[in-house]
Amino acid sequence: MRQKRLLIFTDFFTPHWTGVSKSIDYLTKGIGNHYKITVLTVRFDKSLKKKENLGRVRVLREDFAFALSRSKYSVRIIFRFLGIVKNFDVVVINSPSSNILPIAIITKIFGKKLIIFHQGDLILPKGFINRIIEKIFDISCYFSFLISDKVSTYTADYGKNSRVIRNFLSKFEPMLVPIYLTKTTDKIRLIQDLKKEKLYIFGFAGRFVEEKGFDILLDAIPAVIKERKDVKFVFAGEANITYENFYQKNQDKLSRINEHVIILGLLGEYDIVKFYNSLDFLIVPSRSDCFNLVQAEAMVRGIPSIVSNIPGARFLVDETSFGLKFKLEDSSDLGKAILSAIKNKDMFKKKWIKVKEILNNNQNVKKIEDIIG
Repeated sequence: MRQKRLLIFTDFFTPHWTGVSKSIDYLTKGIGNHYKITVLTVRFDKSLKKKENLGRVRVLREDFAFALSRSKYSVRIIFRFLGIVKNFDVVVINSPSSNILPIAIITKIFGKKLIIFHQGDLILPKGFINRIIEKIFDISCYFSFLISDKVSTYTADYGKNSRVIRNFLSKFEPMLVPIYLTKTTDKIRLIQDLKKEKLYIFGFAGRFVEEKGFDILLDAIPAVIKERKDVKFVFAGEANITYENFYQKNQDKLSRINEHVIILGLLGEYDIVKFYNSLDFLIVPSRSDCFNLVQAEAMVRGIPSIVSNIPGARFLVDETSFGLKFKLEDSSDLGKAILSAIKNKDMFKKKWIKVKEILNNNQNVKKIEDIIG
């Protein structure tokens, strides 16, 4: 029997290690045995090859014309897609995508099955221009979803609350991607001696942008350290984001708690596993987050999370009780949750088995294959 040929269209792919790209990498690893997969993406770094095979996946990259916020926009990629789409059975668009509408239209003109995996509504910082960009995004998504065969995101919780998905629940199916973490190695040491000091280590990770809500955590820390001196907060991720100066805006807050916060920067695949292993809890203070992949990776490693009570991000804690929730943008409530987590740390251990049930790779790969068909 011939393997189905699957074309994944995504603005970001490995080695661009954001959750939006990493999830697609996990997805291809999970279903690579059953599909002939090609990924068409933007060559965000000129040092990357235009064509290469990564395991079972063929990767095609097209140069971008200009940068807009975090996106690298490419017109050429549309024509590349037009030239190859006839060779495939199914197209998956990884959304948000700057070219979602033309790609969706071309897919259906060629009579191909179209699945859109939506990883979150576009939420930009305040400003008139950003509101216009968000509106263009919503309209593009609306018409793309309208002509798609299936629409998916990680959880029904986020789907029902998404600005764009909630209009298409009749063709919606939730889909969790499998999680494949590299085994850790003792050759890499990231957080030296913190465990030996018997400190409680709270991690937070991601792009240092307003959407991730790290300022909410910075506002919560003073009240925590007033009660407990045995805590440390460790950040993993890119701090100086070129398209958003949120890190610079929060320098005063960071300076007041400097001795309690460690900034590690962007971590590699071995380092991030060591990072998770070093934590007592992971904090996800996001203002918006359809599904936090870092949270899932940490919870798979046995690390409970403290998360904003928002659609999508709260899913794993709601389903497993392996962690705590706090009120959106409420630093006082986050501080209370951190102190409560320390006090009740032992009670979370027996909840971990539920995490393994929900983030079961075999089960989730089967669900993806059912959706793709």
